[in-house]
Amino acid sequence: MILVVGGLNGFIGSNTTEALVDLGKDCVVTRHENIEIPGFLKKHIDHRHVFIEPADSTSITDLRKIGEKHKIDGIVNVAGGFSSGEGPLRGLQGYFDMLDATFQVAQEWKVKRVTFSSTGGMYLGISGTADEEHPIGLQSMFPILAYQKIVEVAAEQFAKKTGISTICARLMGMYGPFDGNQLGLPSRLILAAVRGKPANLENVFFGNADDMGDMLYIKDMARAIALLQTAEKLLYDVYNIASGKLTPNSELVEAVKRVFPNFKVDLAPGQFPFPPLPNIETKRLQQDTGFTPKFDTRSGVQHYADWLKAGNPK
Repeated sequence: MILVVGGLNGFIGSNTTEALVDLGKDCVVTRHENIEIPGFLKKHIDHRHVFIEPADSTSITDLRKIGEKHKIDGIVNVAGGFSSGEGPLRGLQGYFDMLDATFQVAQEWKVKRVTFSSTGGMYLGISGTADEEHPIGLQSMFPILAYQKIVEVAAEQFAKKTGISTICARLMGMYGPFDGNQLGLPSRLILAAVRGKPANLENVFFGNADDMGDMLYIKDMARAIALLQTAEKLLYDVYNIASGKLTPNSELVEAVKRVFPNFKVDLAPGQFPFPPLPNIETKRLQQDTGFTPKFDTRSGVQHYADWLKAGNPK
């Protein structure tokens, strides 16, 4: 059984849980404060392939309680926003506490593999094409980038010390069902089109007319994470999960208009005033898991639109 931290109501976690069940794995998913259950997990909960347990991912006590009830042989930690303590170091302390708790129970339960989510934002400012061997700078424009670098360094050392396979997945461009934060341009445009309202383009990174980015539908991303977690053997400890191509925003807008012919949006001219993101290489992922995306831009837009039109709020 696989423990998915953030698996009940997290955007990435809930979809990854579904993907793991589709691969024949039973899962325990954690919930913390939000008790909302995505529709695509309800049947798996009813059929007892997914079990819900309350837990704070920074609490070793909470995680140990899960181990007392379930036989856990793998951990996928794709939750975000870890925080504990008080004051300006609350976020940093949260990541330290999360790592400590995860590492401790992983050893106690003798799990086969731990998979952490990381970010393709590691490559911010790099031009051309970037693979996992590309040098990563220590300086970080945002706290989350610094925290994820700490996770990657700690994960590598944990694997070396314990022999437990520990993987970091650098995620890029996800959008789709249960995207509560609506941070990316694809989700903003599709949600606006379904609602028949103007798109909220405030604080959208790389959302200008001449921008382009890697766009990977969440169902594909979740399947890739599940394939990494369940692979019999992996040759590396860091994997990019991305579509492997840059999609211009103009192509995204046209894909939305094919589904919603009356949709109109005016993206800000030019390029977003930020260092660019490169094309993300995914050869490692393809070679070690056989992964290839099933959704292109058009089918991803259609699938997410159908999900929202079915009455799902996000």
